[in-house]
Amino acid sequence: MTQTWQSRFEELHQSAAEQAGLSDFGDADYHEGFRILLESLDQEGIAGSKASMMEWVIVATLVGRLRTEAQWKAHPEYKAREIPAPVIVIGVPRTGTTALHNLLSQDEQFQGIERWICDAPLVRPARDAWADHPQYQASMELYEQFLAVAPKAMVAHGVKPDEVDECLLPMSQSFCSNTFPSQLDLPHYDDWLMKADETASYRRYKDMLRLVGLNDDRRWLLKNPSHVFGIDALLAVFPDACVVQTHRHPASSLASLVSLLDGFIGGLTGEPIDRERRLKREAAFWAEGVRRTMAAQDRHPDRFVNVLQGEIRRDPLGVVQAIYGKFGLDLSTQARIAMQDWANANSEQEGAGHSYEKIGRDSPLVAPFAEYIERYGL
Repeated sequence: MTQTWQSRFEELHQSAAEQAGLSDFGDADYHEGFRILLESLDQEGIAGSKASMMEWVIVATLVGRLRTEAQWKAHPEYKAREIPAPVIVIGVPRTGTTALHNLLSQDEQFQGIERWICDAPLVRPARDAWADHPQYQASMELYEQFLAVAPKAMVAHGVKPDEVDECLLPMSQSFCSNTFPSQLDLPHYDDWLMKADETASYRRYKDMLRLVGLNDDRRWLLKNPSHVFGIDALLAVFPDACVVQTHRHPASSLASLVSLLDGFIGGLTGEPIDRERRLKREAAFWAEGVRRTMAAQDRHPDRFVNVLQGEIRRDPLGVVQAIYGKFGLDLSTQARIAMQDWANANSEQEGAGHSYEKIGRDSPLVAPFAEYIERYGL
């Protein structure tokens, strides 16, 4: 009889414990989402190369949780740290969130969470010590592996270990996250996630930031597309957040996103995704996300700035000035020069190597975004 995913709950924990050499997973509040995930994997009959990929993802997530718990124990002083008024970039994927995040990160008044730290948050070491850190070396090795199996996807959205990255990966430790259904079709998990309260996940993430920036007093600059979906929990945990939301017509962003997912998942599993099924899933998920964020903007207009993707390309410094003006941030000459240099260096690479099958603006997939499209003039 084939072993079920649900029967592997303890086994997967044990694999992570052996890999990390640790045993404390912290509070059990993540068990619900984890068990729902396993149930969903069983319902979809996930096997073969997809099962191997998902087992790797699950164990890596549990290892990250173990190492984070160990870091908190080793540095209890993290609890006294504050995270005042973080600048947070959000938006449906492929709307310019990464470009804007990278642009703003040229300003040294900000700190971000680097890709190699996302795997298992820890007190950020001095920059000159990174190359010798085992976690950095492992992240670099993984980056090279992804570059080999999914080169086009990495050109379109590859993050180097020393570059700032999304909140999504460390937040997956709570198993209440878009991380999992973004990689495989898991409708049972999606149904649960649509109703789930992500507040505990955001609280855990805030504690991660307190840990990472223990010796760094700079303001946080964060980014995650999935925050449009979790916006209410985000504002509950970061009530003074300065949120920048990027926008692009969903016909373009959805098509680009599904192509990108096909590149990553196909590279890892050797199997193409079901494009039509994936498009329906992404359209439903992100339509709900923008609905939630429009409602949040109506309640808290002072907490948001809206940016069109095209504006980031045409006038990057103008976008920066609008953001800084809204939130009362100082734009130094040094930061302005660094941002312009970054924009000049990256302008010709925008979208390089990433062509994808288009969907029409009159597609039924776009219909749920009608209010969103009208509001932001897309």
